[in-house]
Amino acid sequence: MTTANVSRIKICYLVSVSLLLVFFLVLPVASQEFPTRPVKIIVPYPPGGVTDLISRAMADPMAKVLGQPVVIENKPGGGTSLAYSLVANSKPDGYTIGHFAMGTLVGNYLAYDVSYNPLKSFSYIGEVGIYAMSIIVKADAPWKTWDEFINYSKKHPNEIRMGFTNPVSTNSIPTKWINKQLGNVWKEVSFNGEPPCVTALLGGHIEAFAGGGAHNILVKDGRARALLALTTDPIPDYPSVPTFKQLYGKDVVNIAGYMAPTGIPAPILSKLEKATFEATKAKEFLTVMEKMSMNPGWRNSQELTKEAQSLLISLQELVKDLGMLKKKQ
Repeated sequence: MTTANVSRIKICYLVSVSLLLVFFLVLPVASQEFPTRPVKIIVPYPPGGVTDLISRAMADPMAKVLGQPVVIENKPGGGTSLAYSLVANSKPDGYTIGHFAMGTLVGNYLAYDVSYNPLKSFSYIGEVGIYAMSIIVKADAPWKTWDEFINYSKKHPNEIRMGFTNPVSTNSIPTKWINKQLGNVWKEVSFNGEPPCVTALLGGHIEAFAGGGAHNILVKDGRARALLALTTDPIPDYPSVPTFKQLYGKDVVNIAGYMAPTGIPAPILSKLEKATFEATKAKEFLTVMEKMSMNPGWRNSQELTKEAQSLLISLQELVKDLGMLKKKQ
């Protein structure tokens, strides 16, 4: 080997070592300085719905902890899969995170060919609460109980128009499952978010609405009546309303929380986790949760990852029963 070749090898070695040193020195510094600019939360629904209201209530309290503004970017589309895909494909630097409804995140993955995997594409930041999902009707509707509603539906097939905000969420999947057991007696109508669904119900364009949370405001102010809780446990504000678990023996739960793209550095994820946790104590957040009849609750990144695995299993059975299962598990 010539002297020139030996020199070249030494130079390449020194350059490689220098680059590695720069990488390992710069990464911790970047993590320590985070954030140096605004953090964006991508919300998968239009403004005005329960998910949007939660994130807007979280934004300022999170900003106080992070020391930078937290801005909301509504990205409805593809039954929420557009927003989830945007988060999954974002740079894992902490500046783009997403609000998720775990039911739609997992449901879309099970039913459609989406570009993300709920167990591989995300680093979960934390859970902030459980959606109070239920089927409601107008206060002046003739049905006072779920049994009365079911009996009427059987006797008058295709007369009831049931509204949804998403075809494969944890409020629509149980409702579709019930409809299938009844022989598909309801006409199913999808809307792009809760506000148009609420408007349609109050305007008499649909007779019932399987809502995710904002619809509970109508129940509280007397404009609507809850007939069935699409939950495992009773909704605290409506303890006498039967649950999906009680009547049909199947678990269903929808979690509200935040996630980042997979690969985010642990120190940055830890800062986001702390900011999210502290925001769940804020008055504005708790006020929104109370209005939506939602249970605030915190689970950290590790606990939330396990919950995603559990929900994937429980929803898979219902989606399969509906003939909508597209993913081979």
